[in-house]
Amino acid sequence: MMSPSSDSKNPLSSFLGNAFLVAVPVALIVMLGIVGFSFVGGMKKETKKDEATVAASATGPVSAPSAVEASAPAAPGAGGGAPTSASAIDPAVMALGKQSYMLCAACHGPDGTGLKAGPALMAPSLVGSKVLLADPDVSLLVVLKGIAKENMNYMGVMAPLAAGLDDEKLAAVLTYTRNEWGNSAPAVTVEQAASARAKFAKVDAPAGVKRSEIEAIVAAHKK
Repeated sequence: MMSPSSDSKNPLSSFLGNAFLVAVPVALIVMLGIVGFSFVGGMKKETKKDEATVAASATGPVSAPSAVEASAPAAPGAGGGAPTSASAIDPAVMALGKQSYMLCAACHGPDGTGLKAGPALMAPSLVGSKVLLADPDVSLLVVLKGIAKENMNYMGVMAPLAAGLDDEKLAAVLTYTRNEWGNSAPAVTVEQAASARAKFAKVDAPAGVKRSEIEAIVAAHKK
């Protein structure tokens, strides 16, 4: 038989237990409701923000051009921009020059920077070369007569190519190299090549001209 004190506690314990069972689910429901309301409210704010951004981009000012667009040359006639020398050259001449350059690529490299031979170079770079981009007679003399090997600055030898290149190929290969890899210089004509071949024919340099004498030889043969 249970004691009176136990009987008096049973109703209170039962009430508290029932209240707990009811209060916990209600509290969870309220919390979930608050969280859900906040989430939905946040989504609505983000949606309105996105809509405002889209509207602003549609009606806002046009953005400034990119660096590439700003640096692009103006089309001829649209802003006075003259075409580069390379764009004015006959593509057939550039194609012949590229084909003829294969003879030179063995030392100067396919990209014109000079083929590497260990830590050294077979030949000097043609990119920005002062000899190549100077008076056409300078490069014509060098190709026709070659350059004497006086030191080991370069492993290769600039051999004379007068017999290997006719006037058309000679003009084309110099035009190509003077306007490739970022170089820019006037084209060399067939007439210039023929003239150089004739006036430098008597230059006595079986082993090639000396670098220090190139300019003097060219000046001496100017009309």
